[in-house]
Amino acid sequence: MIPIGGGKDSFVTLHLLEPYKNENCAFIINNIISAVNAAHAAGYEEGKNLLLVKRTLDQNMLELNKQGYLNGHTPFSAMAAFASYLTAMVWGRKYIALSNESSANEPTIKGSDVNHQYSKTFEFEQDFNAYTKKYLTDEIHYFSLLRPLSELQIAGIFSKLTSYLSVFRSCNVGQKTGEWCGHCAKCLFVCLMMSAYLEPNDVSAIFGRDMLNDPEMRILFQQLTGLCDDKPFECVGTRDEVNIAICMSIRHQQTTNKELPLLFEEYKKTKYYKFYKDMNVNMLAFNEENLLPQSYAKIVKEELRKNA
Repeated sequence: MIPIGGGKDSFVTLHLLEPYKNENCAFIINNIISAVNAAHAAGYEEGKNLLLVKRTLDQNMLELNKQGYLNGHTPFSAMAAFASYLTAMVWGRKYIALSNESSANEPTIKGSDVNHQYSKTFEFEQDFNAYTKKYLTDEIHYFSLLRPLSELQIAGIFSKLTSYLSVFRSCNVGQKTGEWCGHCAKCLFVCLMMSAYLEPNDVSAIFGRDMLNDPEMRILFQQLTGLCDDKPFECVGTRDEVNIAICMSIRHQQTTNKELPLLFEEYKKTKYYKFYKDMNVNMLAFNEENLLPQSYAKIVKEELRKNA
């Protein structure tokens, strides 16, 4: 069973497991349009191999909201873990293959253990498996197929899946309408990842605007690179891979005599550019901190060799 969110990570997992599509099923919570579009694009259909689950909110909580009480953060990935596990039990599935990457392990607050995406981390994955095997059943294995990879590696694989470039969506602001808002940290982060592999015009076409020439994106850009200490409270990659992606893009644009966008021109004046300017992604890197069954690890390693 493959939980789908609609972003590039989901598409890479669907791509890697495409040879086994007849045995697999996709799983989506609350009929999110971007996730449904992703499933359809990969050939999964309702009533056949696509499971749509509905999530409802406690009415007591909604009533308290009306009285002025605030909500805490919803660890959606943790909730999705239990929902997918229950569904896997009902449908007799052996594996739940997530699309969380190794980059999710980096803390949001520098110098601390505070991590906005804790429920996407390897630590959570280990704890969840320990809990389910102790208290529920050891017949279902929950793991992330992309755990051995970084966001930058995933973007490199995804950039070659050209039929999906116009379909994928990762923006939480535009989630309900299936659109990129083009103004949030998630949009800018994905833009930077894709800019490492695609031409500037192709990147702008994906998001419907040129974020890298927008001075209003400057603060988010500085937070993502580490020029500001703390990352945005969003599901974004590590500071290292953001900087490497930027420098990969700068090198390509300079080699092809393209004018650099505003944010890149400003970035070149920083100490970060001097440190990262000659670095590149290692497409063969494989993080051994993962729970992949051996046969699945083999699939991922083969894909890395193809893209190296």
